[in-house]
Amino acid sequence: MWKLVRSLWPLLVLGLLVNTAYSVMWPLTTIYLHQNLGLSLVVSGVILAVYSGFNVLGGYLGGLLTDRFPVKRVGLALLTGLVVDAVAGLFWNGRVAYPLVLVVFGLLTGGMLTLITALAAHLSRGSGRLFNVLYIFINLGLVVGTASIGVLFHHSLQPIFFLLIACYGGAIGLWLKYADRLAQPVRGTGATAAVTATQGRPAMLRPFQIGVILLSLTLMWLTYAQWMSNVSVYIQNQGLGIRLYSHLWVYNGLLLIVVQSLMTKVSRTKTLPAQIILGLGAIGCSFLLLSSTTGVLVLFVAMTLLTLGEAIYVPGVPALINAYTVGNEGKYQGLVNAFSSLGKAVGPVMGGLIIGSSQAFSLLFLLCGLVNGLIVLGLIVGVLPALKNTGEPSA
Repeated sequence: MWKLVRSLWPLLVLGLLVNTAYSVMWPLTTIYLHQNLGLSLVVSGVILAVYSGFNVLGGYLGGLLTDRFPVKRVGLALLTGLVVDAVAGLFWNGRVAYPLVLVVFGLLTGGMLTLITALAAHLSRGSGRLFNVLYIFINLGLVVGTASIGVLFHHSLQPIFFLLIACYGGAIGLWLKYADRLAQPVRGTGATAAVTATQGRPAMLRPFQIGVILLSLTLMWLTYAQWMSNVSVYIQNQGLGIRLYSHLWVYNGLLLIVVQSLMTKVSRTKTLPAQIILGLGAIGCSFLLLSSTTGVLVLFVAMTLLTLGEAIYVPGVPALINAYTVGNEGKYQGLVNAFSSLGKAVGPVMGGLIIGSSQAFSLLFLLCGLVNGLIVLGLIVGVLPALKNTGEPSA
């Protein structure tokens, strides 16, 4: 793990900075739209859906651009656009302007995160270890971003946008200095061997299996998005404050770092399918717990299950696809980010509609638990037999 950190620290710090900015924005979005701008949960959900839709588009386009154009130019354009968007949000964040700023933020962030994961796939030796290490740094950004909310947000978004400008400014400086190094095989990381090994192994996942895996991502993030949006309203309806919601996400980020540090030691290509199924089971149990009881302790236990599932499942999917496919890292990682963002787009809207029609958060949580159970069954039937028949990749 430490060898990877020393060799690829610019990529890891870049992931940290971009996700710090991302993580300080999304927990506030539903609260700011609903409470500060006075919009209903359904309208807020629609705005989040449009934002996430552009995040989907950004993820896909980011993958295509990374494969077809010089990576340094693509990254610089995306980061510059994010700085301009944050400056605009600093001055204009009302009912009309804020959704527009949010949509541009989603488009450019989707592209930048895809570029980072595509670089990780290129340098990963075909294994999941670099994805696990990158996920540690991404979630360190989650900790910093969500912890900043309670300090910076007091009914004004200006301090939030100042933080975004600082993050993107640092990312641009890092990118200008190290982009050329990251775009080429890095001595000491095995990147050259990764390219050779990748070219020599057969593609083992067919389009149908890849489609099932990507659909599982969409459905999982559809449920996970409830924690990112409607759970904040649920917590406040229980008489608990925004600080508790912020503390839950800080806890999420810290626990993710601990679990991911362990995963870098035990994760192997051959264990990725079981890892993915186990993670989905934990996420489903988190929602089933929320559907049956309430309280601060329950929220932390449910967040523990959610975090364990996320730490095991989320980095496992891009690692599995990278291990069982050949080339086109930008395309495949773009699809991973795009289908993930699609789930995040649909989730808040569907959650808002279910709550609006039933007036019951417990029904929403129960359905989310059942959906994750169905995803597990789909992977067991649609993907695992194909992997067993083809055997393990050589990486």
